[in-house]
Amino acid sequence: MKKYTSFSLKFYLSCLACLLVPGLIFAQEEETQKLNFNGYGRALLQNIQLEGAVTDSTSASRLTDGETLLDFQLNFTPNKSTEVQSTLRLRNEFGGFFGGGISVEVRELFAKGVIAEVLRYHVGDMDLALSPYTLYNFEEEGSVNNPSIFEAQKEVLYYENFYQDNMRRYQGAKIDFALALGQVIEEARVQAFITRTRGTDFFTVPSRFVGGGRLNLMNETVGTLTGNLVHTFDDLNSGNANSGMRNTVYSLEAALNLLNKDKLKVKLVGEAGRSSLSFLETDSVLTFDKSDGFLEAGLHIELPEQGLSLTASFRDVGPDFFSTTAQSKRVDFDRSKVYYNRIGNDRQLRPTTLYDLGRDRGLYTYQLNDYLMAYDPRLSNTQPYGQATPNRRGLWLNAQYETPNEGLEVGLDVGLMGEIRGQGTFELKSFSLARLSADAHLAKWLDWQKELDVSLGYQMEKTERGGVAVEQIDLSSHLLDVGIEAELFNNFELLLGLKTLSAVGNEYLPVINRFNTVEDFPQFSANDSEQLLGAGFRYTFKEGIYLTAQLQRFSFENADDPTNAFRFNHGFILYVMEF
Repeated sequence: MKKYTSFSLKFYLSCLACLLVPGLIFAQEEETQKLNFNGYGRALLQNIQLEGAVTDSTSASRLTDGETLLDFQLNFTPNKSTEVQSTLRLRNEFGGFFGGGISVEVRELFAKGVIAEVLRYHVGDMDLALSPYTLYNFEEEGSVNNPSIFEAQKEVLYYENFYQDNMRRYQGAKIDFALALGQVIEEARVQAFITRTRGTDFFTVPSRFVGGGRLNLMNETVGTLTGNLVHTFDDLNSGNANSGMRNTVYSLEAALNLLNKDKLKVKLVGEAGRSSLSFLETDSVLTFDKSDGFLEAGLHIELPEQGLSLTASFRDVGPDFFSTTAQSKRVDFDRSKVYYNRIGNDRQLRPTTLYDLGRDRGLYTYQLNDYLMAYDPRLSNTQPYGQATPNRRGLWLNAQYETPNEGLEVGLDVGLMGEIRGQGTFELKSFSLARLSADAHLAKWLDWQKELDVSLGYQMEKTERGGVAVEQIDLSSHLLDVGIEAELFNNFELLLGLKTLSAVGNEYLPVINRFNTVEDFPQFSANDSEQLLGAGFRYTFKEGIYLTAQLQRFSFENADDPTNAFRFNHGFILYVMEF
């Protein structure tokens, strides 16, 4: 008992020391520094109040909750070629006392190193990405240029779901190496991996694996050529499952230099490939088998001295193209929301809103889906599954501009797309999208010593279809982001933000089964508006350690159903520490 108490006390003091001294390193020998102790801490306290025209005597008018958690990251390097890392999470929900509500879990565990100074390996948890059509984690809807005030809650969502750039979190093994070759192919990089994304329940759900790799050939003068392969399959020997999925996607990417001067750079860019989707029975009988391809080709132009870059491309993604590792969404619109999933005395299911997309962890996932997931056409209808959205053909333009003093950054996307195959009719939908983002660093223009940043994001989207009255579609939506970040004192910033969404019109949304077959086309109608206002402050103690307190007000109104309009008043305090 004394030994256990002594160990617990030492562990507690070590944890406390990490909190008080960020970046503290524990080592068996100070000279070698073989053992590093870092991590992440978070404390959140929030209150949400439901108001509005909706009559609701069955729900609590106020909800208060929160959490404190610590992720202790232990990084061990036994030698210069090997690294082992594990992350232990300690979490306590708000209101948990004397051990109540406390959970302990291993959040991350991996080992990596180099064999013979040539072959790199990685075993355990890892992040992977190939291309937007093969293996990719595209951004969620609801933001064009998210204001800084709303970023703190988004960062919590990203951290909890292991979102890092556009990579997906897997657990398995990976190897990669590079070879220096001749003059034609100066360097070749090879990557291969095998992961398990789902375990069996020993009954009807089989284990699922994802394997694949990449071959990248480079020549500094000519450009790069890359081959991608990803194969997702269910192990029918696990459990008692009698059917499983097979999804293979391969592609060839190219970025070839047509002109490479200091003042002008022109590249031919593109990607082409094919997918196959099948469902296999235990007796090796195919019950479903479809395949289709995609093509994207365009030009990328850079004017370095002007700070301008342009990309124009043609996209053609077949109606039956399917890539579970590229088309699976971050947001599952079929999931229940954590806060006020149903409101009103009639317990009406509340729509997923900008408010939920910015903070509701219950909606977010990093799991793969067997079929195309549900989406909200008000938020994204042109490409709800990113670049890999099937049944789309058209033109896409992207432009980026930055002033010489880095005081202004502007981005523009324009998409003119259309269906390749009609759904329930021979008439085809047409989609048009314009997305603008701008960041103005006013301190650089005003020669002011403190930070003053203004951000703007705007997206306009329109969907149309002709034909007889029952076939006609006309849906328009507008999404606006505005943010202000002003440093009033050293490290003390005032944060203001606004997000609005308005949509009006009608659309027919496909209901898709597990074989990616459309079963029905229920009508979707919109005549609503959303508004999210935020104000607060942020004090940064040092890089990676800050405290923010905010008040946010969200309102939702539907002109066709004014009695169910509602509002949320949301206040919270969030302390984040990376040590």
